Parts: sequence; C-alpha cells; structure tokens
Amino acid sequence: MVANQRILRTSSTLAMTTPLNVDTSSSSRTQVYSAHLRNALLPELEATRQQLAQVELDLLEYEILRGKLVELLKQDGKGLETLTELGAGVWVEARVPDTKTITIDIGLGLHLDMMIPDAQAYTKEKVDQLKRKRDRLTEKEEHLVWQVVQFQGAMSVQT
Repeated sequence: MVANQRILRTSSTLAMTTPLNVDTSSSSRTQVYSAHLRNALLPELEATRQQLAQVELDLLEYEILRGKLVELLKQDGKGLETLTELGAGVWVEARVPDTKTITIDIGLGLHLDMMIPDAQAYTKEKVDQLKRKRDRLTEKEEHLVWQVVQFQGAMSVQT
C-alpha cells in the first residue's frame, strides 16, 4: 500500500483520501482494491454465506419439528413408541407414556416443559424469527456480492 494513503469506511463503502504528494497510479489503486477485496469483502461474504447456510439448516429442523408436533397432537396424549438415539449411532426402542407435554431446549442449557399447542406457537415464532434472519442475511449477501463486482470492475478498468 502506498505511504500516507488513508482508507475511510463510510456506510459500507470505501472512500479514499489521497494527499497531494502520494502516488495515485493505477497499479497502486489496484493493489488497494485487491487488498480490500482479499482482506475485507471476500471474508465477510464467506462468513455471511456460512451464517445463511446455518439458518437454512435451523429452519429445516424447525419445520420437521412442526410436523412432528402435529403428529403428537393427533395422538391426543396417548403413549408413543419410537426409536431414540443413545449416542454414537446407537438406537433403542422407547415408549413415551404421555405425549401431552414435551421439553424444549431454549438455549443456554435451559429446558422448558410445554404443552403441544404452546410448543407449536413457540416453534412458529422461532421459524418466523429464522426467516427474518435469513432475509437480512440474504440482503447482506447481495450487497456484498454487488460490492465485490464493483471492486473487480474498478480493478479491470485500472489494468
């Protein structure tokens, strides 16, 4: 990077201020653009995509749970026979004598007993939250892709 050159960030955009005695050749600007792409934009884009993938997995799990809650509600509290994983791929047949109440892990090591209708409302709200998060991450990803394209275009004009 050229000495005495400062890079200012303003609302997710890159603004360069250059003192009069600084080399503003296209190769030095290309180096600055390339460094910003490599050190800021591309890592942030990758992290955003990873977060987006995790949200999609979480959404899938909650949608599966919602379907299972509907099935439990149909049981009307009667017992349920199911397979349960003990760990390390070992499964055991289990009998749940009462399916009117389930236990939900709400995070931070806390578990909450809920009646099925309450659990359905909880999972609906959780799905709505995850969808809003997915929408925010998708917008962020689109903006970052736009920024990457702009920087790549600026670099191609410089060469």
